[in-house]
Amino acid sequence: MTKIILPLLFIPIFCFGQDQNSPNKIVIESLIEHYNSGDYKSIFSMFSKEMKDALPMDKTSEFLTNINSEVGKIKDKEFIRNENERYASYKTKFEKAYLTINISLDKNKKINGLFIKPYVDEIFSKNAINNLSSKDDLISVVQKDLIFEKAKFFPDETQISIALIDNGKLSYYGLKRHNDSISTFNNYQSIFEIGSITKIFTSNLLARTVISNQINLKDDINDYLDLKFKDDRKISFKSLANHSSGLPRLPSNFDSEKLDTVNSVKVRHILIPYKGSFESSPDIVESKMAAKKTADSILSILDIKRDEFKTLVRLSADKKVSNEYGEIEFTYFDGFAPRFRDFSFENAVGSIDVVETVFGFHIIEILSKAENKKVVNIRNLDEDPYKYYDQKDLNNYIENLLHIEEDLKGNYLYSNLGFGILGYTLAKIYDLSYEQLFQEYIFLKYNMQSTTFKINMLNKVLVSGLDGQGNEVSNWNFSVLAPAGGILSNVEDLAKYVINQFDDSNEEFKLMRKKTIKVDNQFDIGLGWHIVNSSESKDKLYVHSGATGGYTSSMLVDLKNQIGVVILSNVSAFNPSQNNIELLSYDLIENLREKYPKP
Repeated sequence: MTKIILPLLFIPIFCFGQDQNSPNKIVIESLIEHYNSGDYKSIFSMFSKEMKDALPMDKTSEFLTNINSEVGKIKDKEFIRNENERYASYKTKFEKAYLTINISLDKNKKINGLFIKPYVDEIFSKNAINNLSSKDDLISVVQKDLIFEKAKFFPDETQISIALIDNGKLSYYGLKRHNDSISTFNNYQSIFEIGSITKIFTSNLLARTVISNQINLKDDINDYLDLKFKDDRKISFKSLANHSSGLPRLPSNFDSEKLDTVNSVKVRHILIPYKGSFESSPDIVESKMAAKKTADSILSILDIKRDEFKTLVRLSADKKVSNEYGEIEFTYFDGFAPRFRDFSFENAVGSIDVVETVFGFHIIEILSKAENKKVVNIRNLDEDPYKYYDQKDLNNYIENLLHIEEDLKGNYLYSNLGFGILGYTLAKIYDLSYEQLFQEYIFLKYNMQSTTFKINMLNKVLVSGLDGQGNEVSNWNFSVLAPAGGILSNVEDLAKYVINQFDDSNEEFKLMRKKTIKVDNQFDIGLGWHIVNSSESKDKLYVHSGATGGYTSSMLVDLKNQIGVVILSNVSAFNPSQNNIELLSYDLIENLREKYPKP
Protein backbone atom coordinates (compact mmCIF):
# COMPACT_ATOMS: atom_id res chain seq x y z
CA MET A 1 0.00 0.00 0.00
CA THR A 2 2.79 2.32 0.83
CA LYS A 3 6.31 2.26 -0.36
CA ILE A 4 8.11 -0.72 1.13
CA ILE A 5 11.20 0.49 2.92
CA LEU A 6 13.69 -2.30 3.44
CA PRO A 7 16.19 -1.90 6.25
CA LEU A 8 19.54 -2.08 4.51
CA LEU A 9 22.84 -2.72 6.21
CA PHE A 10 26.43 -2.74 5.06
CA ILE A 11 29.20 -2.83 7.64
CA PRO A 12 32.46 -3.93 6.01
CA ILE A 13 35.34 -4.27 8.49
CA PHE A 14 37.86 -6.46 6.66
CA CYS A 15 37.43 -7.67 3.11
CA PHE A 16 39.01 -10.59 1.32
CA GLY A 17 38.50 -11.98 -2.17
CA GLN A 18 36.19 -14.99 -1.92
CA ASP A 19 34.27 -17.37 -4.15
CA GLN A 20 31.40 -19.83 -3.87
CA ASN A 21 33.78 -22.63 -2.83
CA SER A 22 35.05 -20.75 0.21
CA PRO A 23 33.64 -20.96 3.75
CA ASN A 24 31.21 -18.28 2.58
CA LYS A 25 29.00 -21.07 1.21
CA ILE A 26 28.72 -22.64 4.67
CA VAL A 27 28.10 -19.26 6.28
CA ILE A 28 25.28 -18.22 3.93
CA GLU A 29 23.54 -21.56 4.41
CA SER A 30 23.82 -21.29 8.20
CA LEU A 31 22.61 -17.69 8.11
CA ILE A 32 19.54 -18.70 6.08
CA GLU A 33 18.75 -21.59 8.44
CA HIS A 34 18.94 -19.36 11.53
CA TYR A 35 17.02 -16.53 9.85
CA ASN A 36 14.13 -18.78 8.82
CA SER A 37 13.86 -20.24 12.34
CA GLY A 38 13.98 -16.78 13.95
CA ASP A 39 17.22 -17.65 15.76
CA TYR A 40 18.82 -14.22 15.52
CA LYS A 41 21.15 -14.90 18.46
CA SER A 42 22.88 -17.58 16.42
CA ILE A 43 23.30 -15.13 13.55
CA PHE A 44 24.79 -12.60 15.98
CA SER A 45 27.25 -15.27 17.16
CA MET A 46 28.50 -15.55 13.56
CA PHE A 47 29.59 -11.86 13.59
CA SER A 48 33.17 -10.70 14.07
CA LYS A 49 33.94 -8.59 17.14
CA GLU A 50 33.91 -5.44 15.05
CA MET A 51 30.58 -6.40 13.53
CA LYS A 52 29.09 -7.03 16.97
CA ASP A 53 30.27 -3.61 18.11
CA ALA A 54 28.77 -1.98 15.03
CA LEU A 55 25.49 -3.89 15.28
CA PRO A 56 24.69 -4.98 18.89
CA MET A 57 22.29 -7.84 19.54
CA ASP A 58 19.23 -5.63 19.99
CA LYS A 59 19.92 -3.85 16.70
CA THR A 60 20.60 -7.15 14.92
CA SER A 61 17.28 -8.53 16.13
CA GLU A 62 15.41 -5.38 15.11
CA PHE A 63 17.09 -5.34 11.68
CA LEU A 64 16.28 -8.99 10.89
CA THR A 65 12.76 -8.79 12.36
CA ASN A 66 11.99 -5.83 10.09
CA ILE A 67 13.20 -7.69 7.03
CA ASN A 68 11.15 -10.76 7.98
CA SER A 69 8.00 -8.67 8.41
CA GLU A 70 8.54 -6.97 5.05
CA VAL A 71 9.49 -9.89 2.79
CA GLY A 72 9.09 -13.11 4.81
CA LYS A 73 11.36 -16.13 5.00
CA ILE A 74 14.06 -17.14 2.54
CA LYS A 75 12.95 -19.74 0.00
CA ASP A 76 16.06 -20.08 -2.20
CA LYS A 77 19.39 -18.49 -3.08
CA GLU A 78 21.67 -18.31 -6.11
CA PHE A 79 25.36 -17.36 -6.05
CA ILE A 80 25.96 -14.51 -8.50
CA ARG A 81 29.56 -13.35 -8.28
CA ASN A 82 32.24 -11.79 -6.16
CA GLU A 83 31.80 -8.05 -5.95
CA ASN A 84 35.14 -6.34 -6.58
CA GLU A 85 36.90 -9.19 -4.76
CA ARG A 86 35.37 -7.89 -1.56
CA TYR A 87 32.30 -10.00 -0.83
CA ALA A 88 30.18 -12.81 -2.23
CA SER A 89 26.84 -11.78 -3.70
CA TYR A 90 23.66 -13.91 -3.69
CA LYS A 91 20.35 -13.46 -5.46
CA THR A 92 17.97 -14.46 -2.67
CA LYS A 93 14.34 -15.41 -3.07
CA PHE A 94 12.22 -14.38 -0.07
CA GLU A 95 8.52 -15.17 0.22
CA LYS A 96 7.52 -11.71 -1.01
CA ALA A 97 10.51 -10.36 -2.92
CA TYR A 98 13.94 -10.99 -4.39
CA LEU A 99 16.82 -9.36 -2.51
CA THR A 100 20.58 -9.34 -2.89
CA ILE A 101 22.58 -10.55 0.12
CA ASN A 102 26.27 -9.69 0.12
CA ILE A 103 28.56 -11.22 2.75
CA SER A 104 32.25 -10.82 3.56
CA LEU A 105 34.26 -12.83 6.11
CA ASP A 106 37.37 -12.07 8.13
CA LYS A 107 40.33 -14.43 8.43
CA ASN A 108 38.55 -16.27 11.26
CA LYS A 109 35.56 -16.96 8.99
CA LYS A 110 33.37 -14.54 10.94
CA ILE A 111 30.93 -12.18 9.18
CA ASN A 112 32.45 -8.72 9.03
CA GLY A 113 30.29 -7.29 6.26
CA LEU A 114 26.60 -7.73 5.49
CA PHE A 115 24.64 -5.90 2.81
CA ILE A 116 20.98 -6.59 2.01
CA LYS A 117 19.30 -4.64 -0.77
CA PRO A 118 16.58 -5.09 -3.44
CA TYR A 119 17.71 -7.37 -6.26
CA VAL A 120 17.78 -5.58 -9.61
CA ASP A 121 17.80 -7.80 -12.66
CA GLU A 122 20.11 -5.89 -14.97
CA ILE A 123 18.85 -7.82 -17.97
CA PHE A 124 15.64 -5.74 -18.01
CA SER A 125 17.48 -2.43 -18.46
CA LYS A 126 20.11 -3.84 -20.84
CA ASN A 127 17.54 -5.36 -23.20
CA ALA A 128 15.07 -2.46 -23.18
CA ILE A 129 14.33 -0.90 -26.57
CA ASN A 130 13.13 2.71 -26.66
CA ASN A 131 10.17 2.92 -29.04
CA LEU A 132 8.45 5.76 -27.22
CA SER A 133 6.97 8.47 -29.39
CA SER A 134 6.92 12.21 -28.74
CA LYS A 135 4.81 13.11 -31.74
CA ASP A 136 1.45 14.90 -31.49
CA ASP A 137 2.97 17.16 -28.84
CA LEU A 138 1.78 14.84 -26.06
CA ILE A 139 5.16 15.07 -24.38
CA SER A 140 8.51 16.67 -25.15
CA VAL A 141 11.62 14.77 -26.18
CA VAL A 142 13.12 15.49 -22.76
CA GLN A 143 10.04 14.08 -21.00
CA LYS A 144 10.12 11.00 -23.25
CA ASP A 145 13.74 10.35 -22.26
CA LEU A 146 12.97 10.85 -18.57
CA ILE A 147 10.19 8.28 -18.85
CA PHE A 148 12.31 5.69 -20.67
CA GLU A 149 15.23 6.00 -18.24
CA LYS A 150 12.95 5.12 -15.32
CA ALA A 151 10.79 2.56 -17.16
CA LYS A 152 13.57 0.44 -18.67
CA PHE A 153 14.13 -1.42 -15.38
CA PHE A 154 10.65 -2.96 -15.38
CA PRO A 155 9.73 -6.38 -16.87
CA ASP A 156 7.63 -7.28 -19.90
CA GLU A 157 3.90 -6.45 -19.72
CA THR A 158 4.59 -3.44 -17.49
CA GLN A 159 2.20 -0.56 -18.14
CA ILE A 160 2.66 3.03 -16.97
CA SER A 161 -0.13 5.58 -17.36
CA ILE A 162 0.64 9.30 -16.94
CA ALA A 163 -1.43 12.48 -16.68
CA LEU A 164 0.33 15.85 -16.91
CA ILE A 165 -1.55 18.97 -15.82
CA ASP A 166 0.08 22.25 -16.86
CA ASN A 167 -1.83 25.43 -16.06
CA GLY A 168 -5.08 24.36 -17.68
CA LYS A 169 -3.59 22.02 -20.27
CA LEU A 170 -4.16 18.30 -19.67
CA SER A 171 -2.26 15.61 -21.56
CA TYR A 172 -2.08 11.85 -21.18
CA TYR A 173 0.77 9.54 -22.01
CA GLY A 174 0.99 5.79 -21.62
CA LEU A 175 3.48 3.05 -22.31
CA LYS A 176 3.70 -0.72 -22.33
CA ARG A 177 6.70 -3.01 -22.44
CA HIS A 178 6.31 -6.11 -24.62
CA ASN A 179 9.13 -8.32 -25.91
CA ASP A 180 11.55 -5.76 -24.40
CA SER A 181 10.17 -2.98 -26.59
CA ILE A 182 8.88 0.00 -24.58
CA SER A 183 6.26 1.65 -26.77
CA THR A 184 3.62 4.36 -26.51
CA PHE A 185 0.32 2.83 -25.41
CA ASN A 186 -3.12 4.36 -24.93
CA ASN A 187 -4.11 3.50 -21.35
CA TYR A 188 -5.36 6.74 -19.78
CA GLN A 189 -8.75 5.14 -19.13
CA SER A 190 -7.36 1.79 -17.96
CA ILE A 191 -7.85 0.91 -14.31
CA PHE A 192 -5.10 0.34 -11.73
CA GLU A 193 -5.03 -0.09 -7.95
CA ILE A 194 -3.98 3.28 -6.50
CA GLY A 195 -2.95 1.96 -3.07
CA SER A 196 -2.34 4.57 -0.38
CA ILE A 197 -3.42 7.52 -2.55
CA THR A 198 -6.80 6.33 -1.21
CA LYS A 199 -5.84 8.09 2.03
CA ILE A 200 -6.21 11.46 0.29
CA PHE A 201 -9.87 10.71 -0.41
CA THR A 202 -10.46 9.44 3.14
CA SER A 203 -8.94 12.72 4.38
CA ASN A 204 -11.24 14.60 2.00
CA LEU A 205 -14.24 12.98 3.67
CA LEU A 206 -12.85 13.98 7.05
CA ALA A 207 -12.42 17.59 5.88
CA ARG A 208 -15.99 17.62 4.58
CA THR A 209 -17.29 16.37 7.93
CA VAL A 210 -15.37 19.11 9.76
CA ILE A 211 -16.44 21.89 7.36
CA SER A 212 -20.09 20.85 7.76
CA ASN A 213 -19.70 21.16 11.54
CA GLN A 214 -20.51 17.53 12.25
CA ILE A 215 -17.24 17.07 14.14
CA ASN A 216 -14.16 18.97 15.28
CA LEU A 217 -10.71 17.81 14.18
CA LYS A 218 -9.64 17.59 17.80
CA ASP A 219 -12.60 15.40 18.77
CA ASP A 220 -11.85 11.87 19.90
CA ILE A 221 -13.25 9.13 17.69
CA ASN A 222 -14.15 7.26 20.89
CA ASP A 223 -17.23 9.46 21.18
CA TYR A 224 -18.52 8.34 17.79
CA LEU A 225 -18.11 4.57 18.05
CA ASP A 226 -20.07 2.07 20.15
CA LEU A 227 -16.88 0.37 21.24
CA LYS A 228 -15.01 0.34 24.53
CA PHE A 229 -11.42 1.23 23.72
CA LYS A 230 -8.79 -0.82 25.58
CA ASP A 231 -7.53 1.09 28.62
CA ASP A 232 -9.85 3.93 27.55
CA ARG A 233 -7.21 5.17 25.11
CA LYS A 234 -8.24 8.40 23.38
CA ILE A 235 -7.60 8.90 19.65
CA SER A 236 -8.43 12.12 17.79
CA PHE A 237 -9.59 12.46 14.21
CA LYS A 238 -6.66 14.77 13.50
CA SER A 239 -4.06 12.31 14.78
CA LEU A 240 -5.40 9.59 12.48
CA ALA A 241 -5.28 11.82 9.40
CA ASN A 242 -1.71 13.02 10.00
CA HIS A 243 -0.25 9.73 11.28
CA SER A 244 0.48 11.06 14.78
CA SER A 245 -1.85 8.79 16.78
CA GLY A 246 0.94 6.42 17.84
CA LEU A 247 -0.90 3.49 16.25
CA PRO A 248 1.29 0.91 14.50
CA ARG A 249 1.32 0.45 10.72
CA LEU A 250 -0.90 -2.65 11.06
CA PRO A 251 -2.86 -4.14 13.97
CA SER A 252 -1.15 -6.79 16.11
CA ASN A 253 -3.82 -9.37 15.19
CA PHE A 254 -3.36 -8.81 11.44
CA ASP A 255 -1.32 -11.99 11.00
CA SER A 256 -2.95 -13.98 13.79
CA GLU A 257 -4.15 -17.44 12.84
CA LYS A 258 -7.77 -17.45 11.69
CA LEU A 259 -9.14 -20.94 11.10
CA ASP A 260 -12.10 -21.71 8.89
CA THR A 261 -13.50 -24.62 6.91
CA VAL A 262 -12.95 -24.14 3.19
CA ASN A 263 -13.65 -25.86 -0.10
CA SER A 264 -11.15 -28.00 -1.96
CA VAL A 265 -10.63 -29.02 -5.58
CA LYS A 266 -9.02 -32.09 -7.10
CA VAL A 267 -7.31 -31.79 -10.47
CA ARG A 268 -4.81 -33.65 -12.56
CA HIS A 269 -2.23 -31.87 -14.67
CA ILE A 270 0.72 -32.25 -16.99
CA LEU A 271 3.46 -29.62 -16.70
CA ILE A 272 5.48 -28.68 -19.80
CA PRO A 273 8.31 -26.34 -18.74
CA TYR A 274 10.57 -24.30 -20.98
CA LYS A 275 14.09 -22.96 -20.75
CA GLY A 276 14.10 -20.25 -18.10
CA SER A 277 10.77 -21.14 -16.48
CA PHE A 278 10.77 -21.13 -12.70
CA GLU A 279 12.42 -24.18 -11.09
CA SER A 280 12.90 -25.82 -14.48
CA SER A 281 15.65 -28.41 -14.83
CA PRO A 282 18.98 -27.21 -16.29
CA ASP A 283 18.62 -29.75 -19.08
CA ILE A 284 15.40 -28.14 -20.37
CA VAL A 285 16.25 -26.53 -23.71
CA GLU A 286 12.76 -26.16 -25.20
CA SER A 287 11.72 -22.55 -25.90
CA LYS A 288 8.57 -21.02 -24.48
CA MET A 289 6.90 -21.10 -27.89
CA ALA A 290 7.79 -24.75 -28.38
CA ALA A 291 6.52 -25.65 -24.91
CA LYS A 292 3.21 -23.95 -25.65
CA LYS A 293 2.93 -25.88 -28.91
CA THR A 294 3.57 -29.15 -27.06
CA ALA A 295 0.96 -28.32 -24.43
CA ASP A 296 -1.61 -27.44 -27.09
CA SER A 297 -0.99 -30.70 -28.93
CA ILE A 298 -1.49 -32.69 -25.71
CA LEU A 299 -4.73 -30.80 -25.09
CA SER A 300 -5.93 -31.67 -28.60
CA ILE A 301 -5.42 -35.36 -27.88
CA LEU A 302 -7.17 -35.16 -24.51
CA ASP A 303 -10.12 -33.26 -25.97
CA ILE A 304 -10.81 -36.37 -28.06
CA LYS A 305 -9.84 -39.07 -25.58
CA ARG A 306 -9.47 -38.21 -21.87
CA ASP A 307 -8.23 -41.73 -21.05
CA GLU A 308 -4.94 -40.83 -22.74
CA PHE A 309 -4.14 -38.68 -19.69
CA LYS A 310 -2.81 -41.75 -17.85
CA THR A 311 -0.30 -42.30 -20.65
CA LEU A 312 0.63 -38.69 -21.36
CA VAL A 313 1.23 -37.81 -17.70
CA ARG A 314 4.70 -39.32 -18.10
CA LEU A 315 5.58 -36.16 -20.06
CA SER A 316 4.95 -33.99 -17.01
CA ALA A 317 7.91 -32.30 -15.32
CA ASP A 318 6.03 -32.21 -12.00
CA LYS A 319 7.27 -35.16 -9.96
CA LYS A 320 7.04 -33.50 -6.53
CA VAL A 321 3.61 -31.95 -5.96
CA SER A 322 1.28 -34.30 -7.81
CA ASN A 323 1.08 -38.08 -7.47
CA GLU A 324 2.04 -40.57 -10.18
CA TYR A 325 -1.26 -39.89 -11.98
CA GLY A 326 -0.67 -36.13 -12.00
CA GLU A 327 -3.39 -35.60 -9.37
CA ILE A 328 -3.43 -32.86 -6.72
CA GLU A 329 -6.10 -31.95 -4.16
CA PHE A 330 -5.77 -28.50 -2.62
CA THR A 331 -7.57 -25.49 -1.13
CA TYR A 332 -7.49 -21.87 -2.21
CA PHE A 333 -5.03 -21.16 0.60
CA ASP A 334 -2.38 -23.76 -0.14
CA GLY A 335 -0.07 -21.43 -2.05
CA PHE A 336 -0.59 -22.62 -5.61
CA ALA A 337 0.26 -20.33 -8.53
CA PRO A 338 -2.64 -17.85 -8.95
CA ARG A 339 -3.57 -18.84 -12.52
CA PHE A 340 -3.42 -22.57 -11.69
CA ARG A 341 -5.54 -22.00 -8.57
CA ASP A 342 -8.04 -19.66 -10.19
CA PHE A 343 -8.68 -21.93 -13.17
CA SER A 344 -9.26 -24.85 -10.81
CA PHE A 345 -11.72 -23.05 -8.55
CA GLU A 346 -13.51 -20.89 -11.11
CA ASN A 347 -14.40 -23.59 -13.65
CA ALA A 348 -16.74 -26.58 -13.56
CA VAL A 349 -15.79 -30.19 -12.94
CA GLY A 350 -14.71 -31.75 -16.24
CA SER A 351 -13.17 -28.54 -17.60
CA ILE A 352 -9.77 -28.92 -19.24
CA ASP A 353 -7.41 -26.32 -20.70
CA VAL A 354 -3.83 -25.10 -20.99
CA VAL A 355 -2.87 -22.66 -18.23
CA GLU A 356 0.41 -20.75 -18.12
CA THR A 357 2.21 -20.09 -14.82
CA VAL A 358 5.78 -19.22 -13.93
CA PHE A 359 6.55 -22.95 -13.98
CA GLY A 360 5.53 -23.40 -17.62
CA PHE A 361 2.35 -24.62 -19.33
CA HIS A 362 -0.08 -26.88 -17.44
CA ILE A 363 -2.73 -29.02 -19.05
CA ILE A 364 -5.27 -29.05 -16.19
CA GLU A 365 -8.40 -31.18 -15.89
CA ILE A 366 -10.77 -30.54 -12.97
CA LEU A 367 -11.77 -33.90 -11.46
CA SER A 368 -13.93 -33.02 -8.44
CA LYS A 369 -14.81 -30.38 -5.88
CA ALA A 370 -15.73 -30.67 -2.21
CA GLU A 371 -17.36 -28.11 0.11
CA ASN A 372 -16.08 -27.43 3.62
CA LYS A 373 -13.49 -30.13 3.16
CA LYS A 374 -10.57 -28.81 5.16
CA VAL A 375 -9.82 -26.50 8.09
CA VAL A 376 -7.11 -23.99 7.15
CA ASN A 377 -5.64 -20.70 8.29
CA ILE A 378 -7.38 -18.27 5.91
CA ARG A 379 -4.80 -15.61 6.76
CA ASN A 380 -2.27 -17.73 4.88
CA LEU A 381 -2.78 -15.73 1.69
CA ASP A 382 0.30 -13.59 1.11
CA GLU A 383 -0.86 -12.49 -2.34
CA ASP A 384 -4.01 -10.89 -0.84
CA PRO A 385 -3.02 -10.10 2.76
CA TYR A 386 -5.92 -7.82 3.76
CA LYS A 387 -8.81 -9.90 2.43
CA TYR A 388 -9.66 -11.81 5.59
CA TYR A 389 -9.09 -9.03 8.13
CA ASP A 390 -12.69 -8.00 8.77
CA GLN A 391 -14.82 -5.79 10.98
CA LYS A 392 -14.91 -8.34 13.77
CA ASP A 393 -11.11 -8.48 13.81
CA LEU A 394 -10.82 -4.68 13.92
CA ASN A 395 -13.35 -4.40 16.75
CA ASN A 396 -11.46 -7.06 18.70
CA TYR A 397 -8.23 -5.12 18.22
CA ILE A 398 -9.74 -1.83 19.41
CA GLU A 399 -11.40 -3.35 22.47
CA ASN A 400 -8.80 -5.90 23.57
CA LEU A 401 -5.46 -5.40 21.84
CA LEU A 402 -5.15 -1.67 21.15
CA HIS A 403 -1.54 -0.54 21.47
CA ILE A 404 -0.27 3.02 21.16
CA GLU A 405 3.40 3.97 21.20
CA GLU A 406 3.23 6.65 23.90
CA ASP A 407 6.72 7.99 23.18
CA LEU A 408 5.76 8.37 19.51
CA LYS A 409 2.30 9.84 20.07
CA GLY A 410 2.19 13.29 18.50
CA ASN A 411 5.00 12.39 16.11
CA TYR A 412 4.80 11.04 12.57
CA LEU A 413 4.35 7.24 12.46
CA TYR A 414 2.78 6.03 9.23
CA SER A 415 -0.28 3.86 9.93
CA ASN A 416 -2.55 2.00 7.55
CA LEU A 417 -4.47 0.88 10.62
CA GLY A 418 -5.13 4.51 11.57
CA PHE A 419 -6.71 5.33 8.22
CA GLY A 420 -8.76 2.14 8.30
CA ILE A 421 -10.17 3.20 11.68
CA LEU A 422 -10.72 6.75 10.40
CA GLY A 423 -12.76 5.56 7.41
CA TYR A 424 -14.74 3.15 9.60
CA THR A 425 -15.59 5.97 12.04
CA LEU A 426 -16.70 8.35 9.27
CA ALA A 427 -18.97 5.66 7.84
CA LYS A 428 -20.60 5.29 11.27
CA ILE A 429 -21.14 9.04 11.54
CA TYR A 430 -22.91 9.17 8.17
CA ASP A 431 -24.63 5.81 8.69
CA LEU A 432 -23.45 4.71 5.25
CA SER A 433 -21.01 2.10 4.03
CA TYR A 434 -17.63 3.57 3.17
CA GLU A 435 -18.28 2.72 -0.51
CA GLN A 436 -21.51 4.74 -0.44
CA LEU A 437 -19.78 7.54 1.42
CA PHE A 438 -16.97 7.89 -1.14
CA GLN A 439 -19.36 7.55 -4.07
CA GLU A 440 -21.80 10.21 -2.89
CA TYR A 441 -19.42 12.86 -1.58
CA ILE A 442 -16.31 12.49 -3.76
CA PHE A 443 -16.61 10.32 -6.86
CA LEU A 444 -19.91 11.84 -8.02
CA LYS A 445 -18.92 15.35 -6.97
CA TYR A 446 -15.75 15.35 -9.09
CA ASN A 447 -17.20 13.27 -11.95
CA MET A 448 -14.86 10.34 -11.27
CA GLN A 449 -17.01 7.85 -13.15
CA SER A 450 -14.45 5.02 -13.34
CA THR A 451 -13.34 5.09 -9.70
CA THR A 452 -14.54 2.48 -7.23
CA PHE A 453 -13.62 0.08 -4.44
CA LYS A 454 -15.16 -2.95 -6.13
CA ILE A 455 -13.65 -4.78 -9.08
CA ASN A 456 -17.06 -6.05 -10.15
CA MET A 457 -18.22 -2.42 -10.54
CA LEU A 458 -15.49 -1.41 -13.00
CA ASN A 459 -16.60 0.06 -16.33
CA LYS A 460 -13.14 0.10 -17.92
CA VAL A 461 -10.30 -2.39 -18.53
CA LEU A 462 -8.43 -3.47 -15.41
CA VAL A 463 -4.68 -3.76 -15.99
CA SER A 464 -3.30 -6.95 -14.43
CA GLY A 465 -0.90 -6.38 -11.55
CA LEU A 466 2.61 -7.84 -11.76
CA ASP A 467 4.99 -9.15 -9.12
CA GLY A 468 8.63 -8.14 -8.91
CA GLN A 469 9.58 -10.54 -11.72
CA GLY A 470 6.73 -9.61 -14.06
CA ASN A 471 4.31 -12.45 -13.30
CA GLU A 472 0.61 -11.67 -12.89
CA VAL A 473 -0.63 -11.44 -9.31
CA SER A 474 -4.01 -11.26 -7.62
CA ASN A 475 -5.64 -7.95 -6.81
CA TRP A 476 -5.72 -6.93 -3.16
CA ASN A 477 -9.09 -6.87 -1.37
CA PHE A 478 -8.73 -4.53 1.58
CA SER A 479 -11.90 -5.44 3.49
CA VAL A 480 -12.31 -3.25 6.59
CA LEU A 481 -9.03 -1.40 5.94
CA ALA A 482 -10.14 -0.29 2.46
CA PRO A 483 -10.13 3.45 3.43
CA ALA A 484 -6.36 3.10 3.72
CA GLY A 485 -5.69 1.73 0.24
CA GLY A 486 -8.59 0.06 -1.55
CA ILE A 487 -9.52 2.39 -4.43
CA LEU A 488 -9.20 1.44 -8.11
CA SER A 489 -9.06 4.28 -10.63
CA ASN A 490 -7.43 5.67 -13.79
CA VAL A 491 -5.37 8.77 -14.54
CA GLU A 492 -8.35 10.35 -16.28
CA ASP A 493 -10.32 10.45 -13.04
CA LEU A 494 -7.37 11.33 -10.81
CA ALA A 495 -6.45 14.20 -13.14
CA LYS A 496 -9.95 15.62 -12.60
CA TYR A 497 -9.34 15.55 -8.87
CA VAL A 498 -5.96 17.28 -9.25
CA ILE A 499 -7.43 20.03 -11.46
CA ASN A 500 -10.09 20.69 -8.83
CA GLN A 501 -7.29 21.32 -6.32
CA PHE A 502 -6.71 24.65 -8.07
CA ASP A 503 -10.20 25.89 -7.10
CA ASP A 504 -9.37 28.40 -4.39
CA SER A 505 -12.96 28.42 -3.14
CA ASN A 506 -12.89 24.75 -2.06
CA GLU A 507 -12.72 24.90 1.75
CA GLU A 508 -12.32 21.14 2.10
CA PHE A 509 -9.14 21.19 0.04
CA LYS A 510 -7.80 24.19 1.96
CA LEU A 511 -8.25 22.35 5.24
CA MET A 512 -6.55 19.22 3.90
CA ARG A 513 -3.50 21.22 2.80
CA LYS A 514 -3.06 23.04 6.10
CA LYS A 515 0.07 21.95 7.95
CA THR A 516 -0.74 19.90 11.06
CA ILE A 517 2.67 18.52 12.08
CA LYS A 518 6.29 18.86 10.98
CA VAL A 519 8.11 15.65 10.08
CA ASP A 520 11.56 17.08 9.30
CA ASN A 521 13.13 19.95 7.40
CA GLN A 522 11.78 18.58 4.13
CA PHE A 523 8.30 17.30 4.97
CA ASP A 524 5.19 18.53 6.74
CA ILE A 525 1.87 16.69 7.00
CA GLY A 526 -1.57 18.15 6.34
CA LEU A 527 -4.62 15.91 6.40
CA GLY A 528 -3.50 12.98 4.26
CA TRP A 529 -1.18 15.09 2.12
CA HIS A 530 2.59 14.99 2.54
CA ILE A 531 3.84 18.53 1.97
CA VAL A 532 7.26 18.91 0.39
CA ASN A 533 8.91 22.23 1.19
CA SER A 534 11.17 23.11 -1.75
CA SER A 535 14.74 23.91 -0.73
CA GLU A 536 15.18 26.22 -3.73
CA SER A 537 12.01 28.26 -3.47
CA LYS A 538 8.89 28.84 -1.44
CA ASP A 539 6.92 26.56 -3.71
CA LYS A 540 5.34 23.56 -2.05
CA LEU A 541 4.38 20.20 -3.45
CA TYR A 542 1.44 18.22 -2.11
CA VAL A 543 2.20 14.56 -2.69
CA HIS A 544 1.10 11.01 -1.98
CA SER A 545 2.17 7.67 -3.36
CA GLY A 546 0.81 4.15 -3.11
CA ALA A 547 1.95 0.58 -3.62
CA THR A 548 0.30 -2.83 -3.46
CA GLY A 549 1.34 -6.34 -4.46
CA GLY A 550 0.88 -5.58 -8.15
CA TYR A 551 0.77 -1.78 -8.53
CA THR A 552 2.59 1.49 -7.72
CA SER A 553 1.20 5.03 -7.98
CA SER A 554 2.18 8.65 -7.38
CA MET A 555 0.32 11.97 -7.36
CA LEU A 556 1.93 15.43 -7.07
CA VAL A 557 0.29 18.86 -7.01
CA ASP A 558 1.97 22.28 -7.32
CA LEU A 559 -0.65 24.88 -6.39
CA LYS A 560 1.36 28.00 -7.13
CA ASN A 561 2.08 27.06 -10.75
CA GLN A 562 -1.11 25.03 -11.16
CA ILE A 563 0.70 21.95 -12.39
CA GLY A 564 0.39 18.32 -11.41
CA VAL A 565 1.51 14.79 -12.24
CA VAL A 566 -0.38 11.53 -11.81
CA ILE A 567 1.28 8.18 -12.50
CA LEU A 568 -0.37 4.77 -12.21
CA SER A 569 1.42 1.52 -13.01
CA ASN A 570 1.30 -2.23 -12.60
CA VAL A 571 4.76 -2.19 -11.02
CA SER A 572 4.74 -4.21 -7.79
CA ALA A 573 5.58 -2.79 -4.39
CA PHE A 574 8.06 -5.66 -4.26
CA ASN A 575 9.79 -4.72 -7.52
CA PRO A 576 13.36 -3.65 -6.60
CA SER A 577 13.05 -0.61 -8.91
CA GLN A 578 9.58 0.31 -7.64
CA ASN A 579 10.82 3.67 -6.36
CA ASN A 580 11.40 4.72 -9.99
CA ILE A 581 7.68 5.49 -10.31
CA GLU A 582 7.81 8.13 -7.59
CA LEU A 583 11.16 9.42 -8.86
CA LEU A 584 9.66 9.77 -12.34
CA SER A 585 6.77 11.82 -10.99
CA TYR A 586 9.27 14.23 -9.39
CA ASP A 587 11.34 14.37 -12.59
CA LEU A 588 8.27 15.24 -14.62
CA ILE A 589 6.95 17.93 -12.29
CA GLU A 590 10.39 19.55 -12.10
CA ASN A 591 10.45 19.52 -15.88
CA LEU A 592 7.06 21.26 -15.97
CA ARG A 593 8.28 23.81 -13.41
CA GLU A 594 11.26 24.88 -15.49
CA LYS A 595 9.31 27.45 -17.50
CA TYR A 596 7.91 29.15 -14.41
CA PRO A 597 9.97 31.82 -12.62
CA LYS A 598 11.20 30.97 -9.15
CA PRO A 599 10.12 33.37 -6.42
